[in-house]
Amino acid sequence: MKSGGIGRMCVFGTVLILLACSDFVFGQDVVFNLLEGDQLGREVGNVAAKAGLVSIVGEQDFTHLRYSFLTTQTPYYTYFNIHNQTSLLTTKQAIDRETLCEFTNDCFIKLNIAVQSLKTSFFKKVSVHVYIGDVNDNPPVFDKPVIDLQISESVLVGTSITIDGARDADTSDKYSLQSYEVMPNDTPFEINFQKKLDGTSIVRLIVKEALNREQRDNYHFNVVARDGGSPPLSGTLKVNITISDVNDNSPKFSQSVYFIEVKESVNLSTVILTIRATDLDDGKNGKVFYRLSPHQSETVLTSFTIDNATGDLSVIKPLKYVRGEQHVIIVEASDFGDQPLTSQALVNVTVLDVGNNPPSINLNLLSSDSLAKVSEFASRGTVVAHIAVDDPDTGKNGEITCSINNPAFSLQRLENKEFKVTVDRALDRELYQQIHVTVFCSDSGSPPLNASDSFFVEIEDENDNAPIFELSVYTAGIMENNNIGDVIVHVQATDEDELKNAELIYSLTESSNGMFYIDEKSGIIRTHAKLDRENVSSYSIVVMARDQGTPPLSGSATVIISVLDKNDNKPVFNQSRYIFSVDENAPAGSHVGILYATDSDEGENAVITFTGPDSVPFTIFPGGYIKTDRILDREVQNRYEFIAKARDNDQEATAIVTISLNDKNDNKPQVTSPSHLNNTIYVDKHTEVNTMVTIIRAYDLDSGINSQLIYEIVGRNDSGHFHLHPDKGQVILKRSLENNAGTSFRLDILVSDMGHPVQSTPATLNIRILSTGTAAQTQNKSNNNIVIVAILVSVTVVISLAIIVIIVFIKRSDNQRRSRGREGENFYKGVVENTATVFAAPSEESISEKKKKKGVSFSLENGVDKVSEVTTQGQEFTYDNDMQIVEEEIVIEFPPIAKLPLDNPPDLTQSCSPGNRNETKDVSKSSTPIPSRSATPSLSPELSPKSILRNKKSTSQKEQPSSPSKWPPSLGPSPKQTYSPQYPPRKLQVSLDKMQSSSQPHLPTCIPSSPTPHTNPPIPPRTFKGTRKFRPVMMTNGSLLLHSSRPVSPYEISV
Repeated sequence: MKSGGIGRMCVFGTVLILLACSDFVFGQDVVFNLLEGDQLGREVGNVAAKAGLVSIVGEQDFTHLRYSFLTTQTPYYTYFNIHNQTSLLTTKQAIDRETLCEFTNDCFIKLNIAVQSLKTSFFKKVSVHVYIGDVNDNPPVFDKPVIDLQISESVLVGTSITIDGARDADTSDKYSLQSYEVMPNDTPFEINFQKKLDGTSIVRLIVKEALNREQRDNYHFNVVARDGGSPPLSGTLKVNITISDVNDNSPKFSQSVYFIEVKESVNLSTVILTIRATDLDDGKNGKVFYRLSPHQSETVLTSFTIDNATGDLSVIKPLKYVRGEQHVIIVEASDFGDQPLTSQALVNVTVLDVGNNPPSINLNLLSSDSLAKVSEFASRGTVVAHIAVDDPDTGKNGEITCSINNPAFSLQRLENKEFKVTVDRALDRELYQQIHVTVFCSDSGSPPLNASDSFFVEIEDENDNAPIFELSVYTAGIMENNNIGDVIVHVQATDEDELKNAELIYSLTESSNGMFYIDEKSGIIRTHAKLDRENVSSYSIVVMARDQGTPPLSGSATVIISVLDKNDNKPVFNQSRYIFSVDENAPAGSHVGILYATDSDEGENAVITFTGPDSVPFTIFPGGYIKTDRILDREVQNRYEFIAKARDNDQEATAIVTISLNDKNDNKPQVTSPSHLNNTIYVDKHTEVNTMVTIIRAYDLDSGINSQLIYEIVGRNDSGHFHLHPDKGQVILKRSLENNAGTSFRLDILVSDMGHPVQSTPATLNIRILSTGTAAQTQNKSNNNIVIVAILVSVTVVISLAIIVIIVFIKRSDNQRRSRGREGENFYKGVVENTATVFAAPSEESISEKKKKKGVSFSLENGVDKVSEVTTQGQEFTYDNDMQIVEEEIVIEFPPIAKLPLDNPPDLTQSCSPGNRNETKDVSKSSTPIPSRSATPSLSPELSPKSILRNKKSTSQKEQPSSPSKWPPSLGPSPKQTYSPQYPPRKLQVSLDKMQSSSQPHLPTCIPSSPTPHTNPPIPPRTFKGTRKFRPVMMTNGSLLLHSSRPVSPYEISV
């Protein structure tokens, strides 16, 4: 028996060696060799080439073959991939020989490959055996890294001590555990070992020399286990030995191998076998305990257990009958010695079938693991799945019948318990993308048991549908002046196919003219140029969508793009300047004019709103109409100019609007001289006939004919001594006054304009006839007041002597410096008039000769202050530029004039202009033409030709300053009062003969003109009043001469 078994083993081994050396094809069985390893995608071999399928189906149909795994009874197919078209077999997972074949020297994997044709009904199953070659990838490993032993010192040489050996996961003869070695080798021990069934080994530590505990009571060394690799891999066990007694007998089983049969219906905890082992040692070294070796399959350890004391083997998990399968259990028996010895035995358990079991359906989807795939163009009979039914029962209980529930597919039997699912009618993926298929199988037992399983068939797409746009016509809008690349519209087409057959590429036809482009993937249409609505307001383009199928299909749609208006054009006025006029005093809301503007934009962007500033008395309505918002007065302002705006939503334009007010005769003439506060003039009785004694001064704020004035006397008691020029307002003496000294005359004057209706203003002029003595008395009174002021000033000087001394010292030093700096400058020259009286702070000397005192005339040259020193009756005076500027009232009086020369009348109007400042001329010889009345402004008191000084209030402060008359706008702002001299008023009279003298500058250089010829009526005395700014003149004797020596106002007057 033993020799026959040995022979069979030799033959089997020879076959395995031949198979390992080369690839063989046994019928349709294919053998491949593969070394274990963790590299994925390693090529194992080509199944079709090894199976010779090209010779079976022919070269034409060979390209239509598809390959897939059959999972029935091939649990290791998950370790591999097979290309469904080329049949190339590659690794999918790491191949570990020690995991697949744990306790065997030879290791192979069986795979079942299904071969089907896409075009025909050909189907074939090919069995593939992949032999896994061992690689030395596992070193020997000890269960424990360190062991401690006790050995009796009386132990005999040659005694062996058993220790747990190393285990090498590599089980091939070449790479399995090969040797042990004690290191260092100078110990009294050596190693002997014997391999066990589970890959471990029984290692015996042999005493090769006598031990003497008194000489050495312990040893420490390493036991090194090596495999057969090159170079070999090794494992190390550290051994610590204490000299003691030895347990040298291991337990012995009654038999080394046990065979038992157990029904699959056995109850849990049932004892199926009792194992016995004996140990020849005594005491604890001879006592045995049992266990299952931990180095075996997890199925054994979870299905069975053994009692450690009795050796009873029992079932702890339900068993299942599997045809041809056995459970191999490794049982260990160990003693309780200090160094326990262990023996092993095998138990083969066969599970017996009991009763009827339902069938088990195993689906093999040929295209993938999750679902079956088939083209919608697949012909009838195309295989989509393989079905294997497993029923471990025998007889009727094992006979299987199957059916399918979906009419699109049919089920055809291949073998007794194998079937194929084929296409039975035309398929359309657009109707059904997936089809659910259920397979029903039942056995023939009584009662029959059945099972079912289902799967999905995915219909693979073919390019049989053209793209279709969501809309046949798209409409979109985009603002003009866009940025290049702005999005206009997103067009989208759909294709009922899928994958590449539904992958669309968008494009534009030539209708876009390069103005637009489309993203070929997303279908977003963008601008390729800047659009201008004013040039082109809309575009119509054609967009195409083409799929990527074979052949490609396409569809089209029309896109209408409207260019939307943007407010990029500002309004434009039809003229840059508008000139309108409106009557003054017109009611609020009166129409003035209308503005016009246009805008090239459209819609709301072309809606124009007109506006104007709030600072003008006009309202500009949004429609462009201009109306007054109040009653206007031309005399306040006669002309308005402002900016009008025309605005759309965002932009605006401007135009200049000028509105003039048409004058209405709404102002009465204003009489400035005589006034109700000063209506008296003084005329010397010696005044010659035809001398102008005064001028009636008036003005009218209106313009044109409404401002032309007519002067007339409406009441009088002068017996015709005076004549009033109707146009010029000159009062002229017409009869001698020699016999009328001390007489007062009254003239009631009416000043009227020439407007419609006529406006008039009355005035009263009182004329007093004076003699020379009267003037002297008036002068004496004034001098007395000045003396009083001088005394008060002297007292103040005494009290403040120290301060005054310092001030005088500083002032003198400064004056000397100023005098040196002014050397070489032009001086003003004073002129004394016989009839003019100038009052000053008097000295005794000046009082006695006051009638011979000469007057002084000053003027402004080039805006520079001048200093002059002249002698008046031996008395010097100095004009000091540092004197404080003071302000006072001026009263101008002229004597009555009996008649005027008609050939060359004096022109008193020229003093109205700055160009005629300081001019003195002979009135009788003047050849200056008389301008028209409309061009002659009314004369103000500031421009009077002769003046005397009059303080604003007396020393007693009883007289209040008079209210100024309405100041003409043409003469600038009205002067203000800032200073009032503290002495009585003084007057200056002008004689008629001196007005006509060619050597004296008494007369004005211009008078109001008249468009009519001069008449020769008598002119009464005239008086004018105004305000004057000046610096006083300091006399060398210390008196103060209040004189307009340096005018500060913009007009010059001689004194």
